[in-house]
Amino acid sequence: MGSKPKGPPPQTDKNTLKILCLGVGGCGKTTFVKQMKIIHGVNWDPIELQNFIKVIRGNYISGLQDVIEIAKKLGKGLKAENEDNIKQLKDYRARNVELGSDQLTVLRALWVDPVVQEIIKEHPEKLTITHLEYFWNNLDRITQDDYSPSDEDILRARMRTAGANSSSICIEKKYFEFFDVGGQKPERAKWQSILEEHNFSAIIYFVASDEYDVEDEEKEFDDSKMHISRLIFSEIVSSGIIDLKIPIILFLNRDDLFEERMKDPKGFESFKQTFPDYGGGADKQQGLDYLKEWFTSVINQEEKHNPVKVHYTCALDTESLVVVWRTVREALLKQTLDNLGLG
Repeated sequence: MGSKPKGPPPQTDKNTLKILCLGVGGCGKTTFVKQMKIIHGVNWDPIELQNFIKVIRGNYISGLQDVIEIAKKLGKGLKAENEDNIKQLKDYRARNVELGSDQLTVLRALWVDPVVQEIIKEHPEKLTITHLEYFWNNLDRITQDDYSPSDEDILRARMRTAGANSSSICIEKKYFEFFDVGGQKPERAKWQSILEEHNFSAIIYFVASDEYDVEDEEKEFDDSKMHISRLIFSEIVSSGIIDLKIPIILFLNRDDLFEERMKDPKGFESFKQTFPDYGGGADKQQGLDYLKEWFTSVINQEEKHNPVKVHYTCALDTESLVVVWRTVREALLKQTLDNLGLG
């Protein structure tokens, strides 16, 4: 009889590289970790799938609640006959409400309202549930009793990260353990203790590149989410609590949405107003290159600092992320050998 194929080795401290994923809320950390699982063939367990079903179905409710709030801020009123539907929607709790016929009647009436469609198409940068239209295009499938989420559904599901969730993936006999840490203000208070608790091989800092003019929903500062993100990045690089050997990898993420905004005259005009010294055109590459320089300019080159690498990414694009991750992984493995004096 032939020998059974060997499974992955047991995970130990010696064969594990821990990677800390940081960034403000909605920057794509969780999507990246989900992609890592998909790319490396990690199966979702039944409990995870059940949770994703709740999250995805809840996105219809929280997504529309978000749109109604944006419309209110912009001074736009929905049709008068939708007043009762708006009141009912306000009482829904995304994770606890089933999408039954009564709820779907309310949601459908709101979805087709001209103002809702205007917000979806004209102000995508303001949406918390970025892929609301994708889910509506798949409503019939997602509301089936025997629905099981596809990888595409899972990638697009918006879920708030609370605490630090870790996922270990075995890649060529090495384990990469990704720590996905919440980015909202209350969660950021925990970052330092997590840094002190674990021996990390790298930090990946995520930035939603399309949110250059999006206001901070937590009202922490008067600046945009990107300005806050840069301030936090600066604090991490110069914090003194991170071993200088640990590389910091900056992911300017959501470059697909950034490209769409740069192509749109209103989006490009807003970019120029946000960054008056920008001298380039309405071009994705020029814009991202500018943001790269703007972020890395916070590093004092005269002082010792962590090595910083920058990548332009779209966490939803599996093919491009495979290439980026291969580059990052090879650099991390080399860094590990160098730190051990074996490079």
